[in-house]
Amino acid sequence: MEGIFSGEITVTSNLFLKLADDSFLRFTGLDMNASAAAVFSEEDVTTIKNAFRPSDGDYSVILHLRRKDGVFCVCLASFNVFFESEEMLLRIRITDLNELRSAKSEVNELRKIADAYFDILGGIMLRYIRATGFFEIFYINDSHRRVLFGGTVGEWKKEMTEKVHAEYRKEFIELCGDIESARKNFRHCVKIDDFTSDGQCDECVFTCRFVDGPNGGDIVGCVEVGGSMFRNLGIDALNDKDVYLDMLNKRALIEQANRIMSSPDVKNSYFILLDLDNFKSVNDTYGHIVGDEVLTSVTRIINGTLNGRGFVGRMGGDEILIVTETVGDQTELRNMLRTIRTTVEWTFRNDPRALNVTCSMGVCEFPNNGAEFNKLYALADKMLYLAKSKGKNRYIIYTPELHDSQLKPAAAVSKSAPADSFDKIGIMQRLVDKYLIHRTYNNAKIFSEIGTAFSLSEILMIYEDFSVAFQWTPDAVSSDIEKILHFKPTAEFDELFNSDNLLVLDGLYKLEGNCPEVEERLSEKGVKSALFYRIDRAGKPSGYVMFAKKTQRQKWSDYEILALSTAAKVFDVSMHE
Repeated sequence: MEGIFSGEITVTSNLFLKLADDSFLRFTGLDMNASAAAVFSEEDVTTIKNAFRPSDGDYSVILHLRRKDGVFCVCLASFNVFFESEEMLLRIRITDLNELRSAKSEVNELRKIADAYFDILGGIMLRYIRATGFFEIFYINDSHRRVLFGGTVGEWKKEMTEKVHAEYRKEFIELCGDIESARKNFRHCVKIDDFTSDGQCDECVFTCRFVDGPNGGDIVGCVEVGGSMFRNLGIDALNDKDVYLDMLNKRALIEQANRIMSSPDVKNSYFILLDLDNFKSVNDTYGHIVGDEVLTSVTRIINGTLNGRGFVGRMGGDEILIVTETVGDQTELRNMLRTIRTTVEWTFRNDPRALNVTCSMGVCEFPNNGAEFNKLYALADKMLYLAKSKGKNRYIIYTPELHDSQLKPAAAVSKSAPADSFDKIGIMQRLVDKYLIHRTYNNAKIFSEIGTAFSLSEILMIYEDFSVAFQWTPDAVSSDIEKILHFKPTAEFDELFNSDNLLVLDGLYKLEGNCPEVEERLSEKGVKSALFYRIDRAGKPSGYVMFAKKTQRQKWSDYEILALSTAAKVFDVSMHE
């Protein structure tokens, strides 16, 4: 692919090139007499200069390297400090992250294909590592590697001997001997009771082969167990899987959940709704290929932690539902939730692309909190929303004593009291039903509910080519365009909006250099953060919707951005009809 490269340079302490390979020189357009500082950003130059100190070994950072056409690309750089004739030098190995993503994507595609074959064939596999003596038997289902045995061949022989039928014990001993001696190719048929822990007597055909390698080689093989491994799981590997991820699809998961809830053997089941934090920024920054990598990694973490104690399915987007079957009490539940949360956090914290992906979870329990799927799912969704609103990267388990007061309908809230955080969902429903469709809500009514629920200091809507306006504040409403219009839009201001016509200002610093007039007007009003939606007509701006806050904050939450931008679009449609 054009523009993708990896290269190596060695620089002096003043960043002049000492050595550089042809790949780097072609990519940047530099010559050997130039300074490397010319092709790195100012911040990266500081990072490189700070690397000139003795270290325990190589370490990696993210750098922004400018191509010869002037475009910056994001690269993974490895630093190595060494001395040559008493001069301290720095060796920098640089790889375009696009190249890393491409290679990783190719490996992931091959793995998905292999996993799909294993799922469809329903095979059990075995592996004996000759160098270490480790032996394991496993199968793959839902992209999870489920281990039936792990240890030494001697331990497996001891464990299985009593289960092997008497007439097959000689064959079984020969099987174990062939594995340990790394025989080239062999096949044995052994009848074993409860081989797959399903209570049945299984006739197992072991087909094995020696694979040579640098550490003495391995024995690999497959086990055919009287037909399909998954005969008792009730899962159709072709029709019940998610199209893109190795987990159940929504329909299949609901079926499994209903089966669990109707089973007389199941005393309780936990519904765990998981959503990834900051996932949208991953897709926006790196594209959906990297987004799929993140979802695949999270699926593997969940399946590994769940370890057959329930089912995992994709409800849509990055929303994943876990329904447990054999998780008994809340101690076991909390251990599982904690493991998922921390593993996801640490997996992406160490990613060189600084993805900063974490997860939030909402949890409720069958039958204590409900006996129907829809009710339990809705309750888990509300707990998930609460986890998001409290800062993300956490789980919240529904507790009636703590949460029932927050789940009251809007009618139970007095006019003088702030709208409850959970009523935001109801407000969004009323926005469409009462404001857009039935027109029983006017601007003042819906603006007041949204502004109160989201703790806003102002909602401002300007439309019809900036000729009509409506403003809500906690103290008053106004439609006086002369008093409301704080600033005149400029081309520089419009350039700050993204392709979805959104401008999210977590602070006003984005406006200081580009749009000083806008920044000045908002500062005069005490606005600390704002979210703008641009109304377009015939490809040009016709107005704006602004949501503002005066309280100091770090960042608009994903839910606030989604809900308020949706509200703005509804306002746009309503005014345009």
